[in-house]
Amino acid sequence: MPVYNIVTALLGLATAGLILYLVRKDRLSVNYTLWWGLVAAGLIITGFIPRLTDFVGALLGVHYPPILFVIIAILMVFIKILFMDIHRSKHEQQIKILAQRLALYENQRENSD
Repeated sequence: MPVYNIVTALLGLATAGLILYLVRKDRLSVNYTLWWGLVAAGLIITGFIPRLTDFVGALLGVHYPPILFVIIAILMVFIKILFMDIHRSKHEQQIKILAQRLALYENQRENSD
C-alpha cells in the first residue's frame, strides 16, 4: 500500500477520533456529527480502497480519477455553505421576532407605569 493511501486513511481515522472527542466534550452538535462522519468515512474508504476512485471515475466518465476528489470536495463545500446559510437565515428570523416581542414588552411596561 503506497504511503499516500496510508496517510489518507490515517487522516480519516484522526478526523473520526476528533469528531468523537468534540461530541463527548459538547463542542460539536450531534446534528453536525453526521456530516463530519461522512467526511471521515470517505477518507478512510479512499485510503483503504484506492481503486474505488478509479472505478467510480470510470463509471462517471472522468478521465483523471484523482480530480474526482476535488469535484466532490467542492460539491460538499457548496452544500455545507447552503446549509449554513439556511441555518443563519432561520436564526436571523428568530432574532427579529424576539426583538419585536421585546420592544412590545418594553412598551407595555412603560405604558403600565
